[in-house]
Amino acid sequence: MTMHVQEEINLERFWKVESLGVEQKSVHQGYEEYTKQYQNTGISYENGKYIAKLPWKENHPFLPSNELISRRRTVSVVNRLRKEPELLQKYGEILSEQEKRGFIEKITDVKSSENTKVHYIHHHPVKKDSATTPIRIVYDCSCKSTRDSPTLNKCLMNTSPILNDLTAILLRFGYHVFAVSTDIEKAFLNIGLHPDDRDVTRFFWLSDPNNPDSLLQIYRFKSVLFGATCSPFILNATITKHLALHRCDDTENVFNKDYTSITYLPAYQTSLHQQQTTVPESIL
Repeated sequence: MTMHVQEEINLERFWKVESLGVEQKSVHQGYEEYTKQYQNTGISYENGKYIAKLPWKENHPFLPSNELISRRRTVSVVNRLRKEPELLQKYGEILSEQEKRGFIEKITDVKSSENTKVHYIHHHPVKKDSATTPIRIVYDCSCKSTRDSPTLNKCLMNTSPILNDLTAILLRFGYHVFAVSTDIEKAFLNIGLHPDDRDVTRFFWLSDPNNPDSLLQIYRFKSVLFGATCSPFILNATITKHLALHRCDDTENVFNKDYTSITYLPAYQTSLHQQQTTVPESIL
């Protein structure tokens, strides 16, 4: 009996591989309905910029402030970085640049209304093998004040965006001589965070970045931050909403192929290979 079950499993895997890229795509109805609802109620366009709300779980547990643990860990990060003054300076420069570009802001009045959620996020440096940017700042939205306390990420919807069909990408990839990969600079940070949700993204840093003994200053995000479990979904929903609102031939091509990475390039003559590369309409 065990052998028959194993044979059925192997046969099922075989047919899945055989039908890869051929079988009809399933409709992710639940995801699409939720995305449309979020786009209509959670994303707005104000003063030349998209503003997004955090997608909170219904009846999520009470979110603690995490102020004490965030303060302690920030002091620990400062003490660690003071041993490497160049990294401490670079850390401060990154935050100063983010403030200058409107991604974060200082909080002068720490008072908040009773209905306002307040939460502090821990952050720490991660070294990079780069001469220009030796470190990057990582924000920990999964930090717990106690073993049983909920985290910010646990209170937010973890809705992964639907990925593009890998088989179609690979097929189109093979029909061209060159492939181009692009990236949106600071994609998350270029989406504004709704004012009602900004106070759950508070964090501490030095009031004087050049003085590791200076008092801690409270900041908060004005943009969608890298580290929140819902950020990829917010980015995906914002891009698709923007494309849907500005329909044209180019956006139709993106919707029909890949909207997170455009792998289609027109056929052209290459001086290197001296050959025409044509993509069949069935693949497009």
